[in-house]
Amino acid sequence: MKRYAFVLICGLLACYGLRAQDTVPASELSPSTPIAAQAEPKDPKLIWDEANTAYINGNYREAITLYRSIEEADQVSSKLYYNLGNAYFKDGKMGPAILYYNKALKLAPNDADIRYNLAVANNYTKDRIETIPQFPLKRWMVSLCNALSSNAWAVLSLVFFVVTLAGTIAYLLGRRMWLRKTGFYNAILFCVLFVISVTFAVSQRNDFLHPDDAIVMAGSVSVKSSPDANSRDIFILHEGTKVQVEGELGNWREISIADGKKGWMEADAIEMIR
Repeated sequence: MKRYAFVLICGLLACYGLRAQDTVPASELSPSTPIAAQAEPKDPKLIWDEANTAYINGNYREAITLYRSIEEADQVSSKLYYNLGNAYFKDGKMGPAILYYNKALKLAPNDADIRYNLAVANNYTKDRIETIPQFPLKRWMVSLCNALSSNAWAVLSLVFFVVTLAGTIAYLLGRRMWLRKTGFYNAILFCVLFVISVTFAVSQRNDFLHPDDAIVMAGSVSVKSSPDANSRDIFILHEGTKVQVEGELGNWREISIADGKKGWMEADAIEMIR
């Protein structure tokens, strides 16, 4: 009888212990994991829709904040940069607008809308810099290189390589003279195209990963003759002007502009087109 009573008491204690573990007292919750921190991050697609809605309603600063949150989540695209450029333009901030139009253009070099809006934004800048005319062949090569992205040129290079290989095989193994001649000339032609496409792909990729172009973000900034705040002012640049970074020394950047002028300015006054 005592044995049964002991078993019954143990069973009741076990059941009570299990029920007690089902609910944890509020005092035992860890303060390092607040409820807000446990919420899942919002879907970038929902943020994208909210940003577009804010833009349509004229809430440009709210749209910028939402677009930037998508950028900070590494969900970048030419459309995101394009919309950011439009939002900054509508908000009257030409420097960031031109910066993001240029970023969008790096990802979609053939997009006519981006090029048009960038041209419109550039008309609002104060600096009117005459571009040094390029040699026609060089200008044509640069234009051709910028016509496609680095990925597109890489794909083309693979196609040209395959055709070159096929032409080489036809030349070496072909039994008919016309087949060997066709293979020989095709191999030479597509080998040249392969080299050009690889060069363009590498150039585009280096420009994307290691940019040397930047946009002036300050309202106006004095370009110095040397990397020293007390050095002589050479000329003044204003917000939205595009410069090329030639070198750096501490917090100073050596820059050049389209007309060939060079000088030094502080790094905080510009932002690289990454």
